[in-house]
Amino acid sequence: MVSRESVTWEFFQTEFRKKYISQRFLDQKHKEEFVWLSKYAREYVSTEEIMCKQFVNGLNGDIKLLVGILELKEFVVLVDRACKAEELSQERRKVDLEARDLRKRSMNKPYHSSVGYQNRDPGNQHVSPKAQATSVSNVGSVRNNKPKCQQCGRKHFGECWNKSNKACFKCGSQDHFI
Repeated sequence: MVSRESVTWEFFQTEFRKKYISQRFLDQKHKEEFVWLSKYAREYVSTEEIMCKQFVNGLNGDIKLLVGILELKEFVVLVDRACKAEELSQERRKVDLEARDLRKRSMNKPYHSSVGYQNRDPGNQHVSPKAQATSVSNVGSVRNNKPKCQQCGRKHFGECWNKSNKACFKCGSQDHFI
C-alpha cells in the first residue's frame, strides 16, 4: 500500500493505466499514431526497415526486448509480433503475481504436505538467507540451536517478521506495508 502523501496525479494515472488499459490497446494506439505521424516525417522513416526500428524504439521495455531481437523489417509482421509479445508478457506477469501471492499465503501458515513432511519443525519456515547459506556439514547443528523467538514463539534466527510488527519490509516505516 502506498501512503497518501506519495500519491500524485501522475502516479494515479500510471497505476490506473496498468490496471485498466491493456498494453495491446496501447500498442495499437502507438502503431496508429506512429503510422499517422510518419506521413509528415518521410525523411526519418523513409524505408520500412527504418520505420520498424523507430516503432520498436517506442515500445514498452519488455516488449522491446522480446521483439527487438527479431530484427523484423516488415512493419505488419512487426506489429503482429509485438501484440503476441505483449500477450506473453501479460501471461508472465500474471504467473509471477500468482506465485508471489502463493508465497505470501504460505508464509502466513505452517507448511504441511502429504509427501512425508508432517514432522517438519514449524520454526523452519522463516529462515534468513544467511542461515540458508550455511554449509551442509553445519545444517544439523544449526537446526538444533535456533533460539525461540519471544514475539512469535517459533524457533528462528534474526529479526521476527511476524505480522504484529506492522512495518514495511523495505523501509521499516509503520505507515504502510510495501
